[in-house]
Formats: sequence, C-alpha cells, structure tokens
Amino acid sequence: MKSARYVFVAVMGAWMGLAGVEHGVGEILQGNIAVEGIMIRSWPNAAFFQNLGGEPAMTILPNMLWTGILAVVFSLLFIGWAIFFAPRKHGGLVLILLAIPMLLFGGGIFPPLLGALVGAAATRLRTPTSPRPVSGLGRFFGQKWGWIFTACCVAWLALLPGVAALGFFFGMQDERVILVVIAVAFALLPLAYWSSVQRDRLQARKNSIKNPTQFSKTVDLA
Repeated sequence: MKSARYVFVAVMGAWMGLAGVEHGVGEILQGNIAVEGIMIRSWPNAAFFQNLGGEPAMTILPNMLWTGILAVVFSLLFIGWAIFFAPRKHGGLVLILLAIPMLLFGGGIFPPLLGALVGAAATRLRTPTSPRPVSGLGRFFGQKWGWIFTACCVAWLALLPGVAALGFFFGMQDERVILVVIAVAFALLPLAYWSSVQRDRLQARKNSIKNPTQFSKTVDLA
C-alpha cells in the first residue's frame, strides 16, 4: 500500500509541475520574441489570468519561445519524477534540482519554489516509520489525513484555476478574497504533509501490532 507521504509528494508534485507547464504554454504562445529583463509574465494579455497578474515568472534566457519550451520540458520531468521516482534513493534531491531550472526558465515563481519544498518532503520517503504509539494531536491529524489532504487539494483548486475563473467569468476582483484563498492554500500544504507523516506512523503502529515478529524497520514507501 502506498504511504500517505508518497501520495502527498506525487499529487502535490504533479500539481506544481502542471502549474509550470501552464506558465510554459503561455510563454510559447507569445512566440519568438525577445525578453526584456529577468522578470516576465507568462500570460500578459490573457483576460483569464488578470486576477493573477498575468502569471509572473522569471527567465535567464533572452527569448520567450525557448523559455516556454524549457519551462514545459522541465515541468513535465518534474511531474514524471514526482509520480514515479520520488521514493527512489536521491529521488527527493532530484526533485529539488529539477525545481531550479523550472524557476530559471519560466516555470513561474511559486510552482518551482513549492516544488522544491515537495522535493524536500520526498527526501524523507525512504526514512523508516517508527511503530511507536501516536497520541494527542498527532493521532487526531493522522486519523483525519484523508479529509485534510482533500481540503488541501480543494484549496489549491480554488487558487488555480479558481481565482482566475472567478475574475474571468464573474468579474470578481476583490483582493481580500484572493488573499484569503492564497493564505488557506499555503497553510494547508504543510499541514497536509504533517498529517501524512502521522498517518504513516499510525499505519506502522498498526502493522507492528498485527505482525510483531514480521514487522520490518524499513517500510515500503514506494
């Protein structure tokens, strides 16, 4: 059975990678034009993304088309690695390294930065989970892992494409609403990871009680 930590890394890693792809597509559609400065906007003229400031990004390349192509390539690599290879040895480190070119080649600002944090979480996937008893808040949040992770996913959907859709289809421009959505999404991300750790601890404890002589210190997190 997949660990809760792996589910968190795979889903949120794919999420950040898809956001990077979205930035790259916007840059590709701008065509073979010169870039003025490091800071760019992936969708500067798209009404759909006006609530998000045209999707800011950065690039060290002087060309928008190649910036977009590399953003898509590295973002797709990030997605594939998060889903299929994150539990491997050095899998988390590779995710962190892939987030660097995502940032430097137009993959947005927050997607690669948060992707690096997901990579940091992935470095713990191979760490054996202790079968010691879990109590207090740890037990509560471990038991509620599914609900917390679902709320995290809903919050990120509300941020993207939710905020953009509200502005485009309903004309919602209230910065307070946008800030609340951003705050909730960012707050739930670390909470969802912590609850996944507690969930794995509860599962390890359950396994150790069920099979005390067969329980291994190494948990299959892949």
